[in-house]
Amino acid sequence: MPKKGFVASVDAIFALLLAIMFISVALSIVNQRFTPLDAQPQRQAMDILTVLEYGNSFYSPSATMAEMSNALCARLEIYNGTSANMVAEFVKTGCPHSDSDEKTAWRTFIRGDQFMTARVAVWFKR
Repeated sequence: MPKKGFVASVDAIFALLLAIMFISVALSIVNQRFTPLDAQPQRQAMDILTVLEYGNSFYSPSATMAEMSNALCARLEIYNGTSANMVAEFVKTGCPHSDSDEKTAWRTFIRGDQFMTARVAVWFKR
């Protein structure tokens, strides 16, 4: 008989440990705070380039930038082909020119008969 009680208590302890682990994981997930800084700026940079490409608005991006979140800043640079010669630069209104936490994405597009390269840098306002 004593062994039966020992097995039951081991089972109870094991069940209690599992319950504590499950509750602690659930509470940590529930208590996480999601802020704009948790978003993926790299993916947002790619999305901005896609919108500019499909709208054919690389040289007039102000409407696209105005529709972006107020917490998000962006700088668009246009280069001539694959060279390092910058042709145009646009910064979202109300944002600093750059930030140490900016994430970048590149896209090549055709304008007339020339290849152009667009680089967008995205960061969150502090």
